Amino acid sequence: MSSQLRVAALQLQAHDRSEFASRWPAIRHAVERSLAEKPALLLLPEATIPAYIIGETPVDPKQIDEAVGELSALARRFESAILTGTVRIVGDRQFNAALLIDRDGSIAGYADKFFLWHFDRRWFTAGDRIAPIDSSLGKIGALVCADGRIPTIAATLVDRGAQILAMPTAWVTSGRNPAALENLQADLLAVVRARENRVPFIAANKSGGEAGIARYCGKSTIVAADGSILARAAENGEERILATVEIDAPNAAVRERALALPGRSPSSAMPAHRRVAVASDSRLVTERTRRLLDAPDGIDDAWKIDDAALTSPFALVEARLHGMRIFRCESDLELGWCERFARARSAELRCYGVLLHRPSNTIFAVDPEGTILTASSSFQPIVSFAIDLARTESGELAPSSDALAALVRVEGLRQRSDA
Repeated sequence: MSSQLRVAALQLQAHDRSEFASRWPAIRHAVERSLAEKPALLLLPEATIPAYIIGETPVDPKQIDEAVGELSALARRFESAILTGTVRIVGDRQFNAALLIDRDGSIAGYADKFFLWHFDRRWFTAGDRIAPIDSSLGKIGALVCADGRIPTIAATLVDRGAQILAMPTAWVTSGRNPAALENLQADLLAVVRARENRVPFIAANKSGGEAGIARYCGKSTIVAADGSILARAAENGEERILATVEIDAPNAAVRERALALPGRSPSSAMPAHRRVAVASDSRLVTERTRRLLDAPDGIDDAWKIDDAALTSPFALVEARLHGMRIFRCESDLELGWCERFARARSAELRCYGVLLHRPSNTIFAVDPEGTILTASSSFQPIVSFAIDLARTESGELAPSSDALAALVRVEGLRQRSDA
């Protein structure tokens, strides 16, 4: 049985830690205006209190307590829950946390960032639990920013009863084009996380910059359970977005995770560097064609999967941990979703993907960054591209942020919890 939930995300202009005291009254006022729209749940960005780049000087607990206390008073006054990013202090440790304040102003719970990103490891301790937060609205699957790059974090939350995924975030941009701010999570993974888990997904991001070393891409987003975008903020500026999402009853049953692995040899059995030629009809790729393209090799070492495995947040993780470096899928998904899932899996698992989209007879290849390398057409049914398995050996997405190590860590946590 489903119900409707009115949700909102407040995109805030980033501020430096030194500016928090002077910025807080304006943030509090923006929260108050947002709550006046009567959302059941309001989401604020990562480390709104006091900042994301806090440096190595410990945060004053009193500063945190006072700000959280004011948010609690607003939640109680408007009878709306608030999920905010904040520093959580435990003894001499600091966690980058998502803190849920329930509609009566009480603290419902928190989720500490599990997958620390680049330099935030210098002042934050990584979280060691993955569990939804119980609240008067139901079970909220809270995760923080880079946690969204690890598919099994969100999937574990849903496995354990989360009815909605909510992410305070500080999505940074590469800055390659200041006029079109890019971020893989904002541009791709947000909709994939919703669709693969069949629950709504909300993210509140920042805009602007922080401490002179981070630029944020905005694009705070509310996504329906089918992966359709219900509301999205601009790249720049403060903005409040609202939408009504469908919430289903929680399904606590552990979903099937096993992938019927075909006994493939690890991809390392093939040359590490090679150029390959492939086509939807393998008979088109003759020895003569390979000589013309300087592409003598194929992808016989690819792990063959189906759409069920491609769209599962668990199946290819298992395959990756068993040595998969290249996967090949014959897909009947709608072309847009075929591409999105292929790009997401390649990027988050640091592997190559080769997809045959059967309805359109299109074949395309994706690299470990999630970039489509090449795609066939009626004029070019044979495609060739380079494979460099060295690009699959490391899961490092940013310095000291290894996605493959995080996948192993999540799996270990799941096994201990299931024991």
